[in-house]
Amino acid sequence: MGTLSARLDIQGALNQQRVSRRLEIIGQPPEFAGLRCDAFICEGFAHNGMLIANANVVHVCFAGVWHKLILDCGVIIWRQSEGPPNPWSIASEGWEYPHVDVGAISGVTGLRLRDYRMETTAAGGKVVFLFESGRTITIIDENDQSNFRVD
Repeated sequence: MGTLSARLDIQGALNQQRVSRRLEIIGQPPEFAGLRCDAFICEGFAHNGMLIANANVVHVCFAGVWHKLILDCGVIIWRQSEGPPNPWSIASEGWEYPHVDVGAISGVTGLRLRDYRMETTAAGGKVVFLFESGRTITIIDENDQSNFRVD
């Protein structure tokens, strides 16, 4: 019974390490709660025509102010930006950065944001945006690939 107990103690310690992993944030998380969403655009990454991630960079505009959100290996990066983004590419490398108007697709453009939360996950991190309609947009980074999900 001593060996089983020791195994359980070790497993408990490993689980605690996973749960208590600190969220690393670079930049100042914006105060969006209660503000209207003017735009929610996800910039993907494609290589030689194959989509790798559909939310490599997230561009959001609340109350007329643009922000850029990047999730990278469990790190969440916030930056204020100059204005709306434009799709771009580096043809010589086969890299494309297509944009998806997630705000329009999900019907959240013009709605107020109730709140958003940032979390770590076992394989990265995520940011969940909750709108007044009950609709959520989740940006999840797993194994260095960021994608959006609308619920």
